[in-house]
Amino acid sequence: MENYFHIADLIAKKNKKTITTEEMQELEMWANANDENKQVYTRATDEQFLLDNLEVYDLFKSNEVWRPLEDKLFKTKTIRLFTHNWMRYAAALIPLMAALSLTWYYYTRPETHNLASIDNIAKPGTEKAMLILADGREVNLEEMQQMEPIDQPGAIITAEQQGLAYTSETDDEDPKPLVYNELVIPRGGRYNLKLADGTEVWLNAGSSLKFPVAFNDSTRVVFLTGEAYFEVAHHNKPFIVNSGEMAVRVLGTTFNISAYEDEAVMRTTLVEGSVKIMLGNTSDIIKTLAPNDQAIISKDDATLEVTAVNTDQYTSWVQGKLEFNNDNLEVVMKRLARWYDFEFDFKNASAKNFHFTARIKNDQSISSILEMLEMTTDVKFEIRDNTIIVL
Repeated sequence: MENYFHIADLIAKKNKKTITTEEMQELEMWANANDENKQVYTRATDEQFLLDNLEVYDLFKSNEVWRPLEDKLFKTKTIRLFTHNWMRYAAALIPLMAALSLTWYYYTRPETHNLASIDNIAKPGTEKAMLILADGREVNLEEMQQMEPIDQPGAIITAEQQGLAYTSETDDEDPKPLVYNELVIPRGGRYNLKLADGTEVWLNAGSSLKFPVAFNDSTRVVFLTGEAYFEVAHHNKPFIVNSGEMAVRVLGTTFNISAYEDEAVMRTTLVEGSVKIMLGNTSDIIKTLAPNDQAIISKDDATLEVTAVNTDQYTSWVQGKLEFNNDNLEVVMKRLARWYDFEFDFKNASAKNFHFTARIKNDQSISSILEMLEMTTDVKFEIRDNTIIVL
């Protein structure tokens, strides 16, 4: 194993063009030692392979592979985070470990697999949503280019290439009563929304946002269930996102909120600007976040923890990635199920404790992801009555 780590470091240096002549000679000697090494070397250093396949960093059982390494690198541990130091070490290990796993996968997997049938049922998500107007009318936005502009009190709604856009017609000197619409994103979908004040919102699968057609009040207030990424337009009026027992107050900033009803915690991740977190039915501010801070609120006891994070890990879904960061298999399956729209059931409860780190393109087939999970752990999957069973 330690030899693999050393070779991984050499491959990483070669890919970054920082390898020395002596190190290159050592790497070539290792690659030419046998055919298996040669295949791994070729795959791990091929530019097209890296671009197409190595976004799957690694799927692993942390207690068997990473924890011994982490203990060695960090003799004193306080909290297990993907810190910048850890990222530097991980970057050196990723190419070979991923290449070893993926090479084995592509060269030894059978021609067919019993999981392949799930691809007919669970497909990658698409741009789709349902717009519910104030009068109860529903507009299916899956074919948004064909939607005619909708005139509502205070704004005109149009379908643009990137999503749905509200254009305000409100005269501040003659404000109209607040009229609310709701955008509902089903499982297997996501959508982009531009609010009347210029704020842009990306809504993830299984989410909904209730918002005013036009902002005529002293504050701009919206109501979120699920996950959304906000780029708030700067105005003098505060912008407030209500998510259950949590409220996030800003003026103009960029942040991500994950507040799914079936999750035990709510997360607010700040990318730029400043965010104020409030809890309960009061307007008391209990925490102000700085960029790269993440607030984690436990639903059980309403406790709040703030930690520094790499924000890319929590916002990459906007760029079409599925990213897992030492998440347990139950969390992994929930997120996959939202995007691919399938049902699952754990028959092996202990499998929930497997932890994974991966970064995957969200257009991959679900069967290929499940096969990779099987390849790297003792967990197995079966399809029964269109449900994925975890064994």
